[in-house]
Amino acid sequence: MAIDRAPFNALNDDDGSNLVGSLWNKAAIKTVLLDPIDALYPVQTWVPVDVSGAGLAFVVQNARYVRIGSLVALFVTMSYPSTSSGAAAKVGNLPVASAATSGLYTTYGVPHTVHLSAGDTVLQLFSPTTGGPRTNAELSGSLVSWAGVYLAA
Repeated sequence: MAIDRAPFNALNDDDGSNLVGSLWNKAAIKTVLLDPIDALYPVQTWVPVDVSGAGLAFVVQNARYVRIGSLVALFVTMSYPSTSSGAAAKVGNLPVASAATSGLYTTYGVPHTVHLSAGDTVLQLFSPTTGGPRTNAELSGSLVSWAGVYLAA
């Protein structure tokens, strides 16, 4: 996903009268700022997979990340399938391994905390009230969404 260019597209170049349009030269903004930023830090997609051992197939609405130097920003929205599996809920296949233990935050859906261990590409979901691991059965049929920034290994 590139930079949102809606505000850029709303700009009007000056018609020469110094009375109409914006102070900004749209061509310069596009070629000097927007295009190089899009090329330097592309937003990419990734595929979350179940690594709990239950063999679940997630329905992924959105799974994107961008890496800027050693920082990785990650965004996910997905649905858990109906399951009675009591295995701890774990989501793997992160695009970049973590350099340090960190957490991501729930943006909407079932409340949980997300833990990412150092050197790992697996997220584990925990209950915010008990602190214990969430099970696949607890998340059965629910929408989960989280976002966060972590250091790349």
